[in-house]
Amino acid sequence: METIYQLDKMTETIAKRAIKKGYSLKNQAAPEALFVRSSTVPNELITPELAVIARSGTGTNTIDLARCTQNGTVVFNSPGVNANAVKELVLSNLFLSVRPLFKAIQTVADLQEELTSGQFEAEEVLKVAEERRKEVIGEELAGKTIGILGLGEIGERVAKACHQLGMEVLGYARTKKAAHDYEQVSDLQMLLTESDFVVVLLPLSQETKGMLNRQTIQQMKKNAVLMNFGRGEIVEEAAVLEALAKNQLKQYITDFPSAGLIGQPKVLCYPHIGGSTTNALEKGDHVVFDRMHAYLRAGTIQESVNFPHAELPFLAPYRLALFYHDKPGAFAPLLRIISEAGVDIDNLASERKAGVAYTLIDLDETNETLLQDLQQQIRQETAIIRARLIKNSRTSE
Repeated sequence: METIYQLDKMTETIAKRAIKKGYSLKNQAAPEALFVRSSTVPNELITPELAVIARSGTGTNTIDLARCTQNGTVVFNSPGVNANAVKELVLSNLFLSVRPLFKAIQTVADLQEELTSGQFEAEEVLKVAEERRKEVIGEELAGKTIGILGLGEIGERVAKACHQLGMEVLGYARTKKAAHDYEQVSDLQMLLTESDFVVVLLPLSQETKGMLNRQTIQQMKKNAVLMNFGRGEIVEEAAVLEALAKNQLKQYITDFPSAGLIGQPKVLCYPHIGGSTTNALEKGDHVVFDRMHAYLRAGTIQESVNFPHAELPFLAPYRLALFYHDKPGAFAPLLRIISEAGVDIDNLASERKAGVAYTLIDLDETNETLLQDLQQQIRQETAIIRARLIKNSRTSE
């Protein structure tokens, strides 16, 4: 029975599925699998026994991918499943930026004290509240310009929704998109200069780290609102606080709080809730669990972060799943070992990615002791990173 270490808890539905399929969910040492959301994966958990990490969500900056690859640990994530949740959070903040809803709610709540002290009658609450409306006059989004940094699935959804609200939409991305609901621009300065709202939806990379710094923030339209739902490090904290203090920016909204941001009057921080809806969590867990299960039971790899894609119908009694350095002459010795053992190959599939290779080899052999010896011989090859022997259970799930 394989063990799934839950660094973050699965949803109850997926946890029940895991148990039903024969997995243990005890957090014990040297697990075969690890489930995580946004928590940082400690390197000490990346042991020789750890075959797979299932990251429910998109970002993998909390996982040492290089270490995982060196260890032969496949990493799966679930990009896109939280796209609608993040889109709705962006839209919510757009409305909050132009309509002082919290102040309006507080304005009415403050009437309680006046009502209790007899300054007006109960029947007059609506009349008195309406007299205070001038204190909470807002604006409309229609006609304003939003600049979207990052045109992945989330960015595309935000662009479409904003277009439907009557906004002018500018999009910025490295690759050319077939834009229907927005104008794609290649000039970042132009987007910053023209936009009333700038929304960061980019992943963190060497290219995007510190993209919004003192120089680029100074290019932003006066009284613009900056929203960061990409990654905290994309926006330089000191630069944005300086712009807020000088009243160059109206507000900074971020899903990535820090000690320097919390408590600032013009900063709105969320506890990284972009994908935190029951719908998104359930979908994310479902996707990565299915991929993890397929890998553990059959060696199948679907959209891994660090391993090549590999699928092959599992029809033979046993299968070798080999992960190794993709260098000249690495594969031939593996075939020779199998041939010298007198084992027939029923089928195979092999793919490459970023200097590594992954091969599935179906074996027409039922002698498990022989195959275990074969596995040990293959593990001695210098190119091999991980060699798994998988038995076909031939059970329907």
